[in-house]
Amino acid sequence: MPTLRFYGHACFGLETTTLNLLIDPWLSGNPELGAIPSDLRPPTHILVTHNHRDHVGDAIELSKTYGAPIITTPSAARHYKGEGAATAPLHLGGRLPLDGASVKCVNAIHDSPLGIGETWRVELGAPCGFVVDIDGKSVYHAGDTALFGDMALFAPVDVALLPIDGRMVMEPADAVRAAQLLQAGTVVPMHWRDQDPHAFVGLLTDAGITGHVMKNGETREL
Repeated sequence: MPTLRFYGHACFGLETTTLNLLIDPWLSGNPELGAIPSDLRPPTHILVTHNHRDHVGDAIELSKTYGAPIITTPSAARHYKGEGAATAPLHLGGRLPLDGASVKCVNAIHDSPLGIGETWRVELGAPCGFVVDIDGKSVYHAGDTALFGDMALFAPVDVALLPIDGRMVMEPADAVRAAQLLQAGTVVPMHWRDQDPHAFVGLLTDAGITGHVMKNGETREL
């Protein structure tokens, strides 16, 4: 049975006996953590949804340390490879088989910039989300995104990890609609900034959807 581990913000680990898929590893830069956790299980793969610093985070350094490939869109993968990381490019719509799991790269509505100097930015390919099928469970990590109707094409999912801050990503009411489109068994909020994740779970409950707020370091068997 896979285990979901929360590291804060939008960083999660999906763990089995043979795999540790670490998603959007903003660890040392996260003020709630301040460092890479000393008990971090070495990742076998690192998934990056887009190039904002609060998502790519420590991905390059962790890849160099553990030899774990970064699974991300091709443009971002080329950049990370140039920085010395191992990569496994995966385009939108593509699926990467793993040992007892698979990762599908899906759309997100956001951006994925690469900062050059202090003022100039260029887009580093498309942002994405991931649908991970692992030990018979399906987990959708939305990355940063607005609500979009094609989320219904990913349904049903056992667990949906949805951002809710309402300024840089969809607002809580939109995230409830996303959960409905996804036919999500359980929703875990992330990237909530100034929003109250418990209030969001209340909105889910009102809609007949199960939600759970995870604390930093918390694990849940799926």
